[in-house]
Amino acid sequence: MTTIEPSNTVQHNRCAAVFKATGQRCTATTLVGRRTCLRHGGVSTGPRTEAGKRRCSAARTVHGCDTIAMRQERSLGSARVAVLESIGFAIGLLKGTKTRGRRPDRMGEVFPELQAMFQKIVLERAKHSS
Repeated sequence: MTTIEPSNTVQHNRCAAVFKATGQRCTATTLVGRRTCLRHGGVSTGPRTEAGKRRCSAARTVHGCDTIAMRQERSLGSARVAVLESIGFAIGLLKGTKTRGRRPDRMGEVFPELQAMFQKIVLERAKHSS
């Protein structure tokens, strides 16, 4: 004996977008030939004219309104703060808790003369204390 499926079932694809707040997928159906629904950019075609493509590539945005230069400047700024904070705690100028999170990767690029001078002071303290 075979089972018969009802003919009114329709197969549809779900939108691939994920909500940031809840972490759950969108329940809307996708547009034909797309991965997302109408609300999540399924209708967007991107730049089509040559002028539009040039304008888009000239903007060089990484995500949202941030350009690569803006991100690099922010990265260097956080590295500057991290270097000054580490020196402040080491010489006893700052007390309390340190800034949370991992240290920036670019700490070696900022204030090299200040870091070299600080290393000399640390080595001199180590020689005098031992």
